[in-house]
Amino acid sequence: MTDFREKLREIRATEQERMRHRVPLTDHELGLDSPATHRLEVRAHLVKDLEQMLADFIAEAPTFEMGHGFFEGKYALSISYDEPFLDEARGLRKHFSRINFLLDPCSADGTFAVTAKITVRDRDLSKASDTGNLDHSDDVARLKKFAEAQLLRFATDYFATKTPAPPVHTAS
Repeated sequence: MTDFREKLREIRATEQERMRHRVPLTDHELGLDSPATHRLEVRAHLVKDLEQMLADFIAEAPTFEMGHGFFEGKYALSISYDEPFLDEARGLRKHFSRINFLLDPCSADGTFAVTAKITVRDRDLSKASDTGNLDHSDDVARLKKFAEAQLLRFATDYFATKTPAPPVHTAS
């Protein structure tokens, strides 16, 4: 057993000595300074900002749920709600409302697009899109403002056209 322990100590000492003389790799050598890496970081911040806007909406309208996934071949962030209502002729029904932010994959030149698809109580509103370049901070700021404007458009339409609940009739 002592030979084994001695060999382990020797291996450990050799590795520690090697690490002492090791020159750390630069960001360039690791590929962290590439434009693609920068664009992925910018896109991640944009997604985080969109998620925060959606979470802020849900804080005001807690019946909505946030979703992540893929829709029409693009990454989608969304909030949605199946709103129950009573239809006198057909019984309990649901209205579907949602906003999807479809995020295009970033192209090689940094071009990026955000598309908003909105449905308010089963009625589709016109789709809106904006495109920018993730290498330009002004474009990124504009894409954030676009997303905010679309979320406000959704909120305005959803809350402004809220159908009042039908009166409940009780037997006397």
